[in-house]
Amino acid sequence: MRIDDGTGKGYEVKVTESNRLCTSSVTTSNIDAAACLGNRYNLNTGDITLTDANKTTTIYLKNNEDNDLVISSFIYNLGNSTSGTGDGLVEILRNPTTGDIVTNANNVAINSNQHFGSSNTLSADVYLGATSEAAITDGSVSISTRLPSPAGRTLIVLGALILPKGASLAIDYTPPASNTSQICQFAISCFLFVPGN
Repeated sequence: MRIDDGTGKGYEVKVTESNRLCTSSVTTSNIDAAACLGNRYNLNTGDITLTDANKTTTIYLKNNEDNDLVISSFIYNLGNSTSGTGDGLVEILRNPTTGDIVTNANNVAINSNQHFGSSNTLSADVYLGATSEAAITDGSVSISTRLPSPAGRTLIVLGALILPKGASLAIDYTPPASNTSQICQFAISCFLFVPGN
């Protein structure tokens, strides 16, 4: 059996005896498709210097878009700790709402569209934290990772973590015990899921 293309140009698709179409296809991942449409973003705190061993909320993200924001990975860039011993601890918080990082609202250093020809911007609250700020006090821990010191660059690939409109997350980091100085960067790779695109 063959299926006509319907345009009158004479193109046909072959159907096998087992009801399979004989076609040639190209498969694109959601994240690559989003990048092509200008809907993929890199959110990065830039360098933060942590001067103690207390828990610090390093980055806060709240989705203000009508579409779901899909988090595909987290990236932690951790420099050497001065005087620190043992592991550092990274915790991802689900739906936090209060804390100095939210109140002070200091924008992250990098909020970049991954399509360099696109003028799309992400409608989201994306803030960075500092040693002097109190850590977020609400939300629940969703992901927890211990990292040896020095850790270097760590990539946490999620597949997909979904932030619908109004949902939020934050990353808390506790440096190694006795830390007096550690330069860190925390980044989020994400894209808007736009149905039909």
